[in-house]
Amino acid sequence: MNAKISEIKNNISEKKITVFGAGISGLGASYLANYLNAEVFLSDIKYIDESITKDLDQNNIKYEFEQHSNKCLDSDLVIVSPGINIKKNIIFKKINNNNIPIISEIEFASWFTNYPIIAITGSNGKSTVVKLLYEIFLKKYPNTLLGGNIGKSFSENILNEIKNNKKDIIHILEISSFQLENIYTFNPKVACIINITCDHLDRYKNIEDYFNTKLNITRNFKQGSYIVYDDKNKKLHEYYKNFKNSFGLSSLNETKYILSKNTNLAGEHNIDNIRACIIIAKIFDIEKNDLKKALTDFKSLEHRLENFKKINGITFINDSKGTNVYSTKAAINSFDNNIILILGGSKGIIEEELLDIINTNSIRYIICYGEVGDDLYLSLKKIKPIMFFKLFQDAILESIKMATKGDIILLSPAFKSYDQFKNFEQRGKAFKKIVNKYYA
Repeated sequence: MNAKISEIKNNISEKKITVFGAGISGLGASYLANYLNAEVFLSDIKYIDESITKDLDQNNIKYEFEQHSNKCLDSDLVIVSPGINIKKNIIFKKINNNNIPIISEIEFASWFTNYPIIAITGSNGKSTVVKLLYEIFLKKYPNTLLGGNIGKSFSENILNEIKNNKKDIIHILEISSFQLENIYTFNPKVACIINITCDHLDRYKNIEDYFNTKLNITRNFKQGSYIVYDDKNKKLHEYYKNFKNSFGLSSLNETKYILSKNTNLAGEHNIDNIRACIIIAKIFDIEKNDLKKALTDFKSLEHRLENFKKINGITFINDSKGTNVYSTKAAINSFDNNIILILGGSKGIIEEELLDIINTNSIRYIICYGEVGDDLYLSLKKIKPIMFFKLFQDAILESIKMATKGDIILLSPAFKSYDQFKNFEQRGKAFKKIVNKYYA
């Protein structure tokens, strides 16, 4: 481990720490470091809302916005938020030239707890797994905390643990590949890789680079650690098959447990999600009855195959979180027929696999929209009946007008949402609002 990082970890008081990014992760890290008596400087190239700066002022946290100035270099340690690509920002070249260590917010927060961490990563399904695990673990461990890439930052949960002297905690984390960059000591008791598919190639050199970043979740694997992984992935299986305390998802004897048919989770892909939860629950000796109840009671997540409305025999499915071809494939495979599929969003590569999955009898019609919509139309028009609309709202309204009894209108875009929305959540909410307004 970097000697500077080790020294700061053991004695953070009065150290100068620069935090990049004033989102959930950056703010969490700033408040945690400040509480631990570090001298914090928060920097963001975007405008920081006045409500945030007021709170920063009250906590004596210095900050700058709409720039990353050389003030960032007056630092013993840099904490970087996951949304910031340090390879594309000139300030990080200066930071490296000044030999200032750079760590992720996940790494930083992990320094200040001795309680077990369950960390879930993967290209698809992370949110479902961590939310289901959270419901399962609450029954035995009431102080279970959920965070990371979902809801609260890990740092905020650690601050909660320290300030309130909480005991018997289990930290459940959703971890993205971005959060697994710049880690040094992070070592969850249980690491889980649900799957790895081609994603985020705008950030990584190639699929190998992305794959290797995901493997950082077990970078510090040691005796007493566990890895639960998708053993159907040949590369993952080859990497983990000889690890002590390794569990492939297919190793679970599913006849002994209730699986997705006994839950509200639709789709074959959710079987692996449930398998992961069952294996992890067994590691912690969760009672089978508690496990069954949590599985039975669990509701599907908002924006992930969310069946939010059925009217006039038409079913509306909000899968706005389906931002890559593999998510969309899983969504399509969850229904047998009569799908009106809505695709589109930010400009991106139209992968060959998308063309393959579109050519299925379950899809009746395709409506595409957004920056990538015109390219989708040209690529798919020879495969399926299709229309293109520039605006998201127009695409949704057209899908409603053309739908008949028995149809499923499925928003599973296969692309990011940044052309017309801040994130997939905003896109999903817009979808539901347009539909509800139409039938009001």
